[in-house]
Amino acid sequence: MRRSRRSLVAGAIVVGLAAGPGRPAVTGQSRSQPAAVSGGGPSPWSVGLANAVNLLRLVEVTILLAGVYQLWARRDERRKSDQEAARIARKAANYQAWQVVNSAQGKGGSGGRIDALEDLNRNGISLAGVRLDGAWLENVGLAGAQLRNASLREANLHGSDLHNANLESADLTDATLIGADLRDAHLKAAILTGAHLATADLRGADLTGVREWQLIKSASYLNIDGVRNAPAGFRDWMVAHGAVDSTTPEPIDTDSTYSSLFRAI
Repeated sequence: MRRSRRSLVAGAIVVGLAAGPGRPAVTGQSRSQPAAVSGGGPSPWSVGLANAVNLLRLVEVTILLAGVYQLWARRDERRKSDQEAARIARKAANYQAWQVVNSAQGKGGSGGRIDALEDLNRNGISLAGVRLDGAWLENVGLAGAQLRNASLREANLHGSDLHNANLESADLTDATLIGADLRDAHLKAAILTGAHLATADLRGADLTGVREWQLIKSASYLNIDGVRNAPAGFRDWMVAHGAVDSTTPEPIDTDSTYSSLFRAI
């Protein structure tokens, strides 16, 4: 019995020495077969790494969503800020334009007033009562402008666009309005003493109470078709002085290439 126990211990020692240090002893199987991995699953280190990656992705998505929400939540604030900045810029531009207009009062030439007046009108600023006596405003674009009680004495408005402009009680004494677009303009109680209106377009204009129209200096080819509230005798006087409308005949001299109604402008 003792001898058999000693034999077993000696056999175990021999097997251990054969396995070598750090190598598990394998009993009951061939050395050619690999040892089984304990548990058969991923290591704790790989699981922790995967969890960290997922956490980082979650943080990135959270930050992105927070930024999108901030942009959405502050959209009204940004819009109001932009509107306020635009209002202040427009106010400053209007102030500068008025400085140009006022500083040039009583002076000849344009003096930058054409651009200034157009900017003010474009921004919806009333030009009522403005003083533009003697101003050179050729081809100025003031369609729909508010020019009530404006003083335009001797102003050069040749070829100007005053379509639908409000010229109520405006003083147009000796103003040059040759070729001007005055369609649908409001000329109620406007003063036309000495005005030059040759080739201008007055179609549809409101002439209620217009003053001194008999003293207009030139009316050749002035289009008065469809004028409204014209004073008594207005059409006949205008046609006699060269104005035209849809009923005005234009006979042609067959012996000449020129119209027999040619008039000096």
